[in-house]
Amino acid sequence: MTLNHPLPDDPLEFIQRCIDQRKILWTYHVNIRLKRRFVPRQALIESYASYEIIEQYPKDKYFPSYLVRSEFQGDVFHILFAIDV
Repeated sequence: MTLNHPLPDDPLEFIQRCIDQRKILWTYHVNIRLKRRFVPRQALIESYASYEIIEQYPKDKYFPSYLVRSEFQGDVFHILFAIDV
């Protein structure tokens, strides 16, 4: 079942603003993934200026989501953000 959630006009700017304002919900799943992949939360927070959307999933199961590429201290990683406008 796909729900129709509103999409932001500029998804990248919306994600970056949420990170900057610390409006983030760290789910159990995210915390486990970060730990297993040795990616500190701080890497996600401090690298938001280098975010680049590489895939969009506007009709994802629960919320629209975006696969984002980022770099932190020479390491490249990908993050999937589900957004709730």
